[in-house]
Amino acid sequence: MMNNTFKTTLRHLWRNRLFTALNVVGLAIGISACWIIFRMVDYEYSFDKQLPAAEQIFQLVSKSRDKDGREGGFAGIEKPVVNVLRHDISGTELVIPMFYRYYNTVSVQAGQGQTPTVFDRSTEQVTTLPSYFDLITYRWLAGDKKTALNAPDQVVLTEKKAREYFPDLTPDQVLGKTLIYDDTLHKQVSGVVAALDYPNSFNRNNTEFMRISEADLNEGPWGGMSSNDLVFVKALPHTDPQDIVDQVNVFCRKFNAEQFAKYHYEHWYELLPLSERHFATNYGAQTRTANKNVLYGLMAVGAFLLALACINYINLSTALLPQRAREIGIRKTLGSTAGALIRYFIGETFMVTLLALALSFLLTFLASRLFSAFLPEGMFDYVDYGSMLLFTLLLVAVISLLSGLYPAFLSTRISTVNVLKGQTKNVVGRNRLSLRKGLIVSQFLVAQVFIVSAVIMGQQLRYTLNKDLGFNKEAVITVDVPYKVFNRPENKNKEFVLLNELKRLPGLAGVALGDRPMDNRMVSNLYSYFRDTVEIQQALHMKIADTAYIGLYGMELIAGRNFRPSDTINEMVINKKAVAAYGFSSPEEAIGKLLVLPSNGNTYPIVGVVDDFHQMGLRAAIPPAVITSAKNRLHTFNIKLPKEPAQWQGAIGAIEKEWDDVYAGIPFEYRFYDKFIEEYYEDDRNTQTLVRAATGITIFISCLGLFGLATLMAFQRSKEIGIRKVLGATVSGIVGLLSKDFVKLVLLAVLIATPIAWWMMNKWLADFVYRIDIRWWMFALAGVGAVAIALATVSWQAIRAAAANPVDSLRDE
Repeated sequence: MMNNTFKTTLRHLWRNRLFTALNVVGLAIGISACWIIFRMVDYEYSFDKQLPAAEQIFQLVSKSRDKDGREGGFAGIEKPVVNVLRHDISGTELVIPMFYRYYNTVSVQAGQGQTPTVFDRSTEQVTTLPSYFDLITYRWLAGDKKTALNAPDQVVLTEKKAREYFPDLTPDQVLGKTLIYDDTLHKQVSGVVAALDYPNSFNRNNTEFMRISEADLNEGPWGGMSSNDLVFVKALPHTDPQDIVDQVNVFCRKFNAEQFAKYHYEHWYELLPLSERHFATNYGAQTRTANKNVLYGLMAVGAFLLALACINYINLSTALLPQRAREIGIRKTLGSTAGALIRYFIGETFMVTLLALALSFLLTFLASRLFSAFLPEGMFDYVDYGSMLLFTLLLVAVISLLSGLYPAFLSTRISTVNVLKGQTKNVVGRNRLSLRKGLIVSQFLVAQVFIVSAVIMGQQLRYTLNKDLGFNKEAVITVDVPYKVFNRPENKNKEFVLLNELKRLPGLAGVALGDRPMDNRMVSNLYSYFRDTVEIQQALHMKIADTAYIGLYGMELIAGRNFRPSDTINEMVINKKAVAAYGFSSPEEAIGKLLVLPSNGNTYPIVGVVDDFHQMGLRAAIPPAVITSAKNRLHTFNIKLPKEPAQWQGAIGAIEKEWDDVYAGIPFEYRFYDKFIEEYYEDDRNTQTLVRAATGITIFISCLGLFGLATLMAFQRSKEIGIRKVLGATVSGIVGLLSKDFVKLVLLAVLIATPIAWWMMNKWLADFVYRIDIRWWMFALAGVGAVAIALATVSWQAIRAAAANPVDSLRDE
């Protein structure tokens, strides 16, 4: 019996192979999207799950509130907090500081009398306590965790790092080898551990472990924080974490009371559960974080795509029921019950789903390669066969039931008597148009929302790239002198040697040393202005530059003059935002006023005011800023190339030659500043790419169903079309007749989708301080596009039907 059912199902699928192919392709796309999104979500939610006693581990993080009530979060801590936790707080089992330190070079002494191998690049080390290895359980390949960090001159390496430094040695042979950091700090390898083989928050930068110095534990002021200084706490069992935090905050308030009162702000500590660390984007120092809202959005997209594919299947299956009426009538006559028919149709859907599942393997492979840049690193290295198998079974079951249940139910409503009389025109599947129309509308509603989103995102990204930023970024290249280069004594002041040589080069439009106007690095200082007896404090973003900087970038000096050259901060040029922040009525009033640095009382005159310029992208408001000079902090070259692009390569070659003369052996690496700014919006560009991909997939799936329905409609109305042609109907008239019903449905979808898309895009644009206005033409363009796509999909079949010879469709009448 099963074998016969299987053969019958295969025959039916082959006989209607066009519709089978449409269903298989649509479902395969939905399955592929759901599978990739499942792998992403499963991977992100698996972080730190396998750490022993993870529920007892917390990261101490800092929260702050300024005088205006704005709150912020920070992963770093004040160094004195570590000893407070270790000695003055109850309820903790382990207190683990993790202070990250950086060295420019590492020398490896391979053997006696051999030349050391030098790794001339910045390396990162974790300085911590020996109990770190009690908090995080590693597999030791060499050494003993009980003694590995007992001495200050010891270092523990991960297997990968040990292989990098000593490629020809086994982990046991690496023990006792010497590493020399920055030519001064000698460390002996005391252990080699295997990297954690499950997703966690501790693998990314933790490859070299040293014992934390006593100076780091016992020095450092209250109030000073760095994102390089982290601390983790393992609470005793059955301890309320809030009790630990409350005790820490007593000390925090005690030792910071004077600063809180003076600067009108406060900060306190909270314990972040390890299970939440991977999703705490505000506290992502030294680890990669994931945004839960993004994951929720991806899950919604996957669900929409799968729903669209299921809608296609339902539409095509119900539309085919009139052609299967005789088959169903005969089955019922021969004794098939309603339950047997339902099982048969769901089994048929199950087979189509299995075919789609097979095709989805290929689509998943292609998609994972095409969108590899958007997938989290290490995702495909994480394999949980149990959850993968369960998800696959659940997905197949859900698709089979969602797609097959309604057509199966309709098959039981077919009247056997009418079918055997030859009356198949009014069976249930042909007249149940309201649901089918509703499903078509819902498909194009989703598609329309994506189309509008893609249009508005594209306009916003174009706006961000073309908006006047307050400075001229065109034809400018920037070159950073690496820290490890300018920090060497022999390279002191070489920036100015190279600057003078570059100024002699013919053709260059300008050369300046200074911070990039807009950058992802930011330094600010608090400065005060005293109006009579009232102190006005304001944090100013600092741009350290030379006197050529303002002119090179074409910034508009609207009052006063440029600052004069100086070895240290002396004179200041502020922007209009700073003028307003200090309460000056005009830029001219600010000239000659003194700003005071509260930490030492030094005063600095305001000598000029420039127009506002963007420093942190268009998502953030332009902050009050100051441009000033400090010779020891000028390490970035800003070079204006010739006006003619044809001369650029020659100019860059000449610049590189001068670089090589000054910094022999140091690679010359430059970046076009306009490209750098484009990279600043990489996340927005990635979001736009994903939305475009989702839009394309949504339209494609919707059009698959529309194409199938148009084909079926043309077949079912072939005699009507033949009669109309005999009576004189034109091809264009018949095409319009067959297309108008679908166009009406698409227009209805556009009408419903418009307010939904407006609301969604308004929420997205709210993250931008500087944004486009949502215009009516964006919705009109998207609507016209949706109608055009639907017409193109339907018209092909409509034209074929209209152009057919009416004799062929009427010969059996």
